[in-house]
Amino acid sequence: MSAGSAGFGRGGTSALRPGGSSRTAGNGNGDKLAFAFRADLDVAELDDRHRPGPTWAGRGIELSRSSMTFRSRRLCYEGRRLVVAVHLVDDRPVALFGLVSKSEYDGEGLYRTTVMLQPIPEEEPVRNWVQSVAERLA
Repeated sequence: MSAGSAGFGRGGTSALRPGGSSRTAGNGNGDKLAFAFRADLDVAELDDRHRPGPTWAGRGIELSRSSMTFRSRRLCYEGRRLVVAVHLVDDRPVALFGLVSKSEYDGEGLYRTTVMLQPIPEEEPVRNWVQSVAERLA
């Protein structure tokens, strides 16, 4: 897959495909099933004061009940907190939050990052970031 075909743009998003390919080997967190998940993402890392940093683009790969895996051009260190805006067919992006459990080079300048999902923080900077992403796309 070339960088141009990685699908980092906003056009033509296909979402979760439950009937599509899935794996049953598990993701190391007790989940037995992860589904292919194709969606454009906006990702930001939270600092120690729960403020989102610069936003970068990513592309979803897999989704399970407790984790999400995506590809992007940025390496994320394990244990860091990420807020992710998932762009599906809805008029507003869906916000997810989690801790990086794994990030490794996946080839062609892209990194494969797995995030263990957690409840999204209620802090104002996080809410403002989600709102700004939605307004930017409107």
